[in-house]
Amino acid sequence: MLFHSPTFLGFLILFLVGLRFFKDERRVIYVCIFSYIFYGWWYPPYIVLLLGLTVYAHFFTWRKNLSRASLWLVILLGLLPLIFFKYTGFILENITALTDIRFSVRYDWKLPIGISFITFTAIAYIIDTRKNHALAERNFWHTALFISFFPQLIAGPILRARELMPQITQIRFNPSTLKVALFLFAIGAMKKVGVADQLAPVVDQIYTSDTPINQTEALLAFYAFAVQIYCDFSGYTDMALALGLLLHVEFPMNFNSPYAAVSIRDFWRRWHMTLSRWLRDYLYFPLGGSRLGISRTLLALLATMLLGGLWHGAAWTFIIWGGLHGLYVAIEHFAEKSNLPFSRIPKSIRILIVVHLVGFAWIFFRAPDFSRALEVIHGFFVPGNTAMLENNPLVPLLIVAVFLLHPLDNLPKIRAFADRLPISIIAPLSIMLVLVCAALSVANPSAFIYFDF
Repeated sequence: MLFHSPTFLGFLILFLVGLRFFKDERRVIYVCIFSYIFYGWWYPPYIVLLLGLTVYAHFFTWRKNLSRASLWLVILLGLLPLIFFKYTGFILENITALTDIRFSVRYDWKLPIGISFITFTAIAYIIDTRKNHALAERNFWHTALFISFFPQLIAGPILRARELMPQITQIRFNPSTLKVALFLFAIGAMKKVGVADQLAPVVDQIYTSDTPINQTEALLAFYAFAVQIYCDFSGYTDMALALGLLLHVEFPMNFNSPYAAVSIRDFWRRWHMTLSRWLRDYLYFPLGGSRLGISRTLLALLATMLLGGLWHGAAWTFIIWGGLHGLYVAIEHFAEKSNLPFSRIPKSIRILIVVHLVGFAWIFFRAPDFSRALEVIHGFFVPGNTAMLENNPLVPLLIVAVFLLHPLDNLPKIRAFADRLPISIIAPLSIMLVLVCAALSVANPSAFIYFDF
């Protein structure tokens, strides 16, 4: 069920109408049931998986006397569904490549949407309660709603128990946030449908074709995908945050104009911020962080980003993407410790460097395999005709528009702008934009990129 689809709009209206008839604990159960309907709409059998991860999280949060070794076994247990559904094919294919052993196992099943986000949420809950960073919830329905709350269930933001649990009993329709919520939801829908989905056909054509790539096509692929993935994912986040506001729930900000970053570390403080926190707290710090000397720090940085790349997808291209970011951050860290004068480079130049380093890594993220990634890179050096650019004049306009407006694209500035306009302008404009996006999605339904993660 896509946020910008007519199906979801009908679902949301029905949900809000029924919400007012339930109070206190019955409201928690009501919201939880609708969250399960939302998740099961795509493929109902996987409701069992969502329930299983919820039971797992609820059971082990009360096992605080676990030894360190037992805790690692518990974490591995939580990762098993993720490993099975997402990485079985990758593991078997690499075993076959190394040993020539053939497997008759079929692994072409549907990947449960949002399984990585749900798994991360459940494991973090267990770890946080063990470290007394969050209270273990005795009420199973509260745990179930924390894991399944539909506005952020499939693609984040990745929430900590201490962020959502205290707000569960306060869920209600909040008319005071209606203006901001409508505007933020409309912006998210426009970023998804009006920008990301318009760039997607060009990006797909370049990356999935088996024809040689010329310079124009390589440049289009480079910049168009950087904008597409940003507008796709931040558009989803905008809509998720808007739904949270509408239901009197504050989610943490997940994007803060990441292409305005002045370093790769700054980029990761702005891009998918809740994932960055998760990787920092549950991978980087346990690996030693910056406490054990520069060599151990660089190793921890590289390992964290490699695992972050593998989390995004079961392919070597994702590992290379993560490795590139790990290498970028390690070089920055080493340069800082060596007192190299990178900070003297003008800010605008540093931003351009970051955009192009990130864009280069995106090539491996998007490419279906390593050879196609190399073909795209090779295309930068192959002069050719500009037919694709001439056939898609909207693409460069959208790319330029997004980069020009990018410094304004973060939650505080959007809220400030919405607050200055009367609801008599915001409401009809936002509703019109959402309905247009919903109509467009009927003709060209396109799932969010991060649903696969």
